[in-house]
Amino acid sequence: MALVKGDGKEMRKMIELSIKSLMFVTILWGCSGNPAERHNSESSEFLDCPDTPNCVSSLAKNPKYRVEPLKLKNDPKTSWDMVKKTVEVLPRTKIVSADNSDIHAECKSLIFRFVDDLTLHLIPSNGIVHIRSVSRIGYSDLGVNRLRVENLRKKLQQNDIIE
Repeated sequence: MALVKGDGKEMRKMIELSIKSLMFVTILWGCSGNPAERHNSESSEFLDCPDTPNCVSSLAKNPKYRVEPLKLKNDPKTSWDMVKKTVEVLPRTKIVSADNSDIHAECKSLIFRFVDDLTLHLIPSNGIVHIRSVSRIGYSDLGVNRLRVENLRKKLQQNDIIE
């Protein structure tokens, strides 16, 4: 089969498009996973992190995924309301449920709009707030969940809510 002049450019464009499509599908496949393993919004139980680098928790058994819990400075009831207000103003974050001891928020990623779960649990007797941030899908989060928790910690410290 003889190629007509100009067909080479079209063929290259088709190959480039095929390669780009394959790369995109590969990336999405890498972000897939079993969300049930990482997200359990129906349970009030504070879950440990899965053995994947897309989660941090103050109760993580694996030290790689552990973050320090938050320690409230003042009365837990008053401080808890301030914690909730601080979570509400985090970028791309929506609180889906909150009560006197638990906050569950959904945080969307900037580009692909993936949803991560941010959970806080207050122990009123000692003013400790356990925190967990986890991606619903994918293997690695490139440190996004740890950064989210540390940014929240910084805001709460700046507002004199936690130690």
